[in-house]
Amino acid sequence: MNTRKLSRILILGGAAVVMLSVVWFLAAYAEAIEFFGELGGGNMVAEMTACLYSSPAICQGVNALSDAPSYSPVVFWIGLIALLAGVIVRFSLNKPASESGPAGTSSAGSVGAETSILGFIPEQKYVRIVYILILIGAAYSLLLPPLAIVGVVGFVLGLLGLFVFRTRLNALDVNHLAALCVVFAAAFVVLLITLGSFLFLLASLAQLALYYIGFNSYRHGRTIGIGTLKDEARLALKPVTGRLSSRERS
Repeated sequence: MNTRKLSRILILGGAAVVMLSVVWFLAAYAEAIEFFGELGGGNMVAEMTACLYSSPAICQGVNALSDAPSYSPVVFWIGLIALLAGVIVRFSLNKPASESGPAGTSSAGSVGAETSILGFIPEQKYVRIVYILILIGAAYSLLLPPLAIVGVVGFVLGLLGLFVFRTRLNALDVNHLAALCVVFAAAFVVLLITLGSFLFLLASLAQLALYYIGFNSYRHGRTIGIGTLKDEARLALKPVTGRLSSRERS
């Protein structure tokens, strides 16, 4: 499948899933929103609209009392992630013509030039930028959950790096992108399940710690995996020791 066709499928499929989630949301919560609106509960209505992308306690309560199929915000996020991925891939296909030479060869391919992904992200900095976006999203989501969209953008870039731009990245990059995507997906599910409880805070802090451990490992040029996680956690707390150990091993 060529990249242009992939981007079209992702955009159309993502948009369709987002629309489906909105319809499902309205079917599940329309009566509750109307009820709270008639009572003049503007704040309650605002909280209900948050059920589209999250699962606060009020949404769980309405689901328990409603006969309609329980709505899941996971569908909305799947659609949004697919849509964002499609837009980013399509953007990468529409790079300015000035980036290509007269023979159709990218000017970045000249000797000493720094090539870029998506037209504006240097290949050497791609994984670092993904890490930074996901770290920012994880930190901001503790203050305001909708700001987690910054991390979603990083996750989308991570998936594109793994499946679309993999040949342009080195083995270290691929290793960390794979670890990032696995942790992000697992943390996303756990956070949705624990939203509104004390466990949500613990899960948020845990994922933030894992992202930092991975980032510290990446910036010191080490691969990461389940077998090395304990050592990387120790080195992340002692970055100076980590650098000395890395030199001693080389």
